[in-house]
Amino acid sequence: METNLENDNESITSDQIEVQQVGADLHNEDEGIQIYLSIVWNSGLLGAAYYQTDNDFLYIYTDSEESAPEFLLLKSILNQINPNYIIIATKADARLKEFLNKISEKSKQSTQEKLFEKMNIIQYLPNIEFSYDVAKNRIRDLQLPGMPQDASDYQKQIYLSSLINPSDVCAIRSIGGLLKYLDKNRIGFQLDDDISSVPILGIKSFSLKNIVTVNDSTYSALQIFKQEYHPSVYKYTSGMKEGLSLFGIFNKCKTFIGAKELRRWFLHPVRNIEMINQRLMCIEYLLHHNNQDLIASLTDGLKNIKYIGRIISKMRTSQASIKEWSSLYKTIHNIIIIHDISRIQPQKYYIFDKIKTTFSPDLLRIANLISNIVDFEESSNHNRFIVKPGFDETLDDKKRTYNGLPDFMTNVARKELNNLSHDIQQCSVLYLPQLGYLLAIPATEEMKITNIYDIPGLEYVFVSGNIAHYKSTGTRELDGLLGDIQCEITDQETKIMHNLQNEILKISSVLQDILTYIAQLDCLLALALTSREMNYIKPEIVNDGIFSITNGRHPLQELCTPCFVANSTQSNGDHEKVVIITGPNASGKSVYLKQVALIVYLAHVGSYVPAQSARISIVDHIFTRVYTLESVAVRLSTFMIDLNQISLALKYATAQSLVIIDEFGKGTEAVDGCSLLTASLFHWLRKGPECPHLLVSTHFHSVLSKFHDFTGQVRFRTMETMMSNNELVYLYKLIDGTCNDSHALHVAFQAGLPSSLIERIRHISHLLKEHKPIPPFNESVLKKKLDAYSSLANEFIQLDLDNADLKYFFENVKKKSAKF
Repeated sequence: METNLENDNESITSDQIEVQQVGADLHNEDEGIQIYLSIVWNSGLLGAAYYQTDNDFLYIYTDSEESAPEFLLLKSILNQINPNYIIIATKADARLKEFLNKISEKSKQSTQEKLFEKMNIIQYLPNIEFSYDVAKNRIRDLQLPGMPQDASDYQKQIYLSSLINPSDVCAIRSIGGLLKYLDKNRIGFQLDDDISSVPILGIKSFSLKNIVTVNDSTYSALQIFKQEYHPSVYKYTSGMKEGLSLFGIFNKCKTFIGAKELRRWFLHPVRNIEMINQRLMCIEYLLHHNNQDLIASLTDGLKNIKYIGRIISKMRTSQASIKEWSSLYKTIHNIIIIHDISRIQPQKYYIFDKIKTTFSPDLLRIANLISNIVDFEESSNHNRFIVKPGFDETLDDKKRTYNGLPDFMTNVARKELNNLSHDIQQCSVLYLPQLGYLLAIPATEEMKITNIYDIPGLEYVFVSGNIAHYKSTGTRELDGLLGDIQCEITDQETKIMHNLQNEILKISSVLQDILTYIAQLDCLLALALTSREMNYIKPEIVNDGIFSITNGRHPLQELCTPCFVANSTQSNGDHEKVVIITGPNASGKSVYLKQVALIVYLAHVGSYVPAQSARISIVDHIFTRVYTLESVAVRLSTFMIDLNQISLALKYATAQSLVIIDEFGKGTEAVDGCSLLTASLFHWLRKGPECPHLLVSTHFHSVLSKFHDFTGQVRFRTMETMMSNNELVYLYKLIDGTCNDSHALHVAFQAGLPSSLIERIRHISHLLKEHKPIPPFNESVLKKKLDAYSSLANEFIQLDLDNADLKYFFENVKKKSAKF
């Protein structure tokens, strides 16, 4: 079972997410219901679990990518669940703590304060309570209905792995912390019982409304993401790059924030028709042939948009470098350019409307301030903040005085030299911070010998490198007249920089808001450019449960073949929701299954799709049993992992789900695998209208005869082939019908197996079909050996031992035996 609080009229875009009063309206408390939410955010992954006292069920949210400081996914979870208490580790990431504390403060401000006198929304537990091993033990010790009381630890692990993916580390850790908190505070107990454990009636998964649930195995099976090491050996340990993947071909974003936002779109495809259609409308407008100049102008502006989150953070501590100041100015300047372009576009396209309405005149003011204040060329040369001439008259006067110091100091040195004895031939005036102006005189030979540097009328300060430094009447006058002018200039410029930083920080939220939509604009441009290059079309998004895809293509496979054969798909309406596909090995069944899932997936991202036409109904889940994510860490066999994948689909698939199953059951004995597949299909078919959209490929041909009673619900299809000169030719075209031969020998021949071995395989296959015994390998040779040995035995029996030449006989036997 799965809890899924849906509201198709709501959206989860970053601008529309407003966290409801977490524990604030306390409607749960009024009804006696308490909700406890546990959160773990680590290494960019968010896992969560919550417990609701009215039904004693434990709900989990599987690991998903989440980024700070936005925490858009967490906002949506809080908005949907509305917990009374949030449980985190004491050493949780500071950014997560800061975000949750802000949410808590907002809740308190919007609620009667007396309700919060005895209530702290944020609850802390020691880090050890959230450790992975401790959490696994707590989960294993749960006494769930349906689990045998005498089950071993391994049996419990197998059972629980069908409910919780062992690779969801953050989710498992959050469950561990939640169970500890519930037990510590005796939540859910009617009586004061210190012995009984927390009453947990079951574990369920929960998904976010308006987000299509896609798990890790599906992402891997469909190759939506694929990380691989950088080819450079120097980047082997840390240089990961996106390989051949769906995200890789779409990621044409010009900005870092755009690529980050596009990844979020791909990680969380939406099922809100209005949002999807808004994206599709924008892509359609950008692809119009009259808007090529518009795309070029927007692209030029996006190229200079930088990620300013780190810059703003450094400005709060006055640590921004001049390069970061320059990046900030270029970013604001290009935001203004993009705004000017957007405001003259039709405002019915949401992205232009959002950029226009979010833009603030303060950005123009800040851009002008930076332009008028910061001298980027001089700042770059001196590697510090330098103010432009003309901004501050007092500062300009000090700089003019400072720039005229060399000539002025030369005149002072000349006067001082005239007042010195004739044995001193030269001197100079220099400035040293903290010490002020000094008279520098080369040490005479007498000074070096006697080590006495006193000169009448001068105050000795120090000697360095045979240069003695003194204070004179003239240098003291310079100290009084000019003072520490260089430090004064630096201090004044620093003060101006701080004032400018403060002005920028005041509008940082406005800056972040408009950058959110500029990132979305970058995503839409990337989707549009890819759609144009790949000849994709705009899908029609509906909510009637009907799929109709004409000449669909696999977006990755068509890049790897010169001639891709398109295939169509229909499901529900006048067509069956369950399609069972048979066909020879390597005929294209798996590619077809994946292409249907990818087309449906892309439509929910809000992208154009690879097809001639497509009518896609909204789905809530995309399940696959295609690719096995093997890992020694989970301590499960390959077949057990496959069973867990099919188990998730059996438990959570609804009438609005898409399920793709490719050759399930091949990891075990044929009869058992065929039985498991047949039973699973019967389970869904008996649901009638509640059966999910189901596409299955199999080589268990005996399965086909089991579904004659489901006419109108099941459609049998196969991949078309033909024979040419006794050679099997694949046409890769999906047609109605069945196939009773997998043509494995043909594939084996193409794979390079020896022809003699293939002939042996063909012979054994023929005997098995006729239920005949299989003879030993190379039977003719064995028969010859037996005949020869039998002949030798007969000769020995007939031998006259009294008169025969035994030596000759045994030499003859040896020669004949050597031949074999």
